[in-house]
Amino acid sequence: MKFSRSEINTLQLTGVGHFGCHFAMLVFPTAAVSLAHETGISIATILGWSFWGYFLFGAGALPVGILTDRTRAKWVVRVGVLGIGPAMMLVSLAQPGNTSFVLALALIGIFASFYHPAGMSLISRTVRLRGSALGINGVTGNLGIAAAPLLTAWVANEWGWRNAYLALGFLLFCLGLAVSFQKIEEPEAGAVTRDEHHHLPSERLKLFLILMFAMTMGGLTYRAMTVAQPAYFEEQVQWIGYGAATSLVYLLGTLGHIVGGRLADRYDLRIVYLLFHAASLPFVIWMSAASGSLLLGVSTVFLFFNLGMQPVENSLVARFTPDRWRSTGYGLKFTVTFAIGALSVWGVEGIINHSSISNVFLAVAITVSSTILFAILILLATRGRPVINT
Repeated sequence: MKFSRSEINTLQLTGVGHFGCHFAMLVFPTAAVSLAHETGISIATILGWSFWGYFLFGAGALPVGILTDRTRAKWVVRVGVLGIGPAMMLVSLAQPGNTSFVLALALIGIFASFYHPAGMSLISRTVRLRGSALGINGVTGNLGIAAAPLLTAWVANEWGWRNAYLALGFLLFCLGLAVSFQKIEEPEAGAVTRDEHHHLPSERLKLFLILMFAMTMGGLTYRAMTVAQPAYFEEQVQWIGYGAATSLVYLLGTLGHIVGGRLADRYDLRIVYLLFHAASLPFVIWMSAASGSLLLGVSTVFLFFNLGMQPVENSLVARFTPDRWRSTGYGLKFTVTFAIGALSVWGVEGIINHSSISNVFLAVAITVSSTILFAILILLATRGRPVINT
């Protein structure tokens, strides 16, 4: 696969943006374990402090998307990658549980919200091999998810959670500086690209609304998994640390992005989307009863399919939104995915307090099942007409 110099620059900028936003948002669930040991406060209560950060990560996506449709996506991505590192460093100065601590976590969510609507739009409108590019970009995001637990656990165990936020925030700021000033050729806002010729406006709106319901369920799935897994692995996996265990399954699971991206450029997006979600369902149910090495294996397979569907889903968003509203469409997607998905923080807290953490994964099975139903509706609504990335 060959990319132009401008496309490579796009992939570097969006890669750092995707890595950084997920890395920054996933530091806290691992740091929370260290905080619980230090303060004696229950892990459920500490995880609850992160709600507003996760909520704003999603709620900020829509205004960012509207803004991006009126300016250049590359500048919006640059603001996010340069702001998120300093926001992380502010957490190291705050007192756990105080308003300042919650506000610092919320600021991370705000800067993280800049990436998805702008970054997805930039890729979809500037890179020819969209599915493959979105797959590569998905890998960088999941490298952030995989690296955050491992690096956070290591730094926090050696030097404390404050130094973890300080050092890791500085790392993200340096990465942002390295990619923020490269030349990227981006069409003007509102310029017509290839997607404008697929589907009538009324049909496009109906399909996008169905997809929105599917993505809402997917957001609840995603946040519940990322919040619960470090604590679950600490409880159920004895031979490897919880941070390393979480990083390992996300690192291996991210291979799904590459496979999903390649399939998105070759086959009907509707079929691939449905099959990936359906394949993930039995493995999340299995997670609720597994432990040790088996749990890590089952979790990896679940994540392979659950993460692998993302370049397919993002391609569907591009197909179902007009060019002039592309960033707004992605803004709506990530609002429901991350803002409504943030409700899973409270759900995880409630399930742990009233039942057991293993039951979180049975609840996730319900959201995955709902996503499958909406994927079937997309198939029925298009009545056998393929939706492809060309």
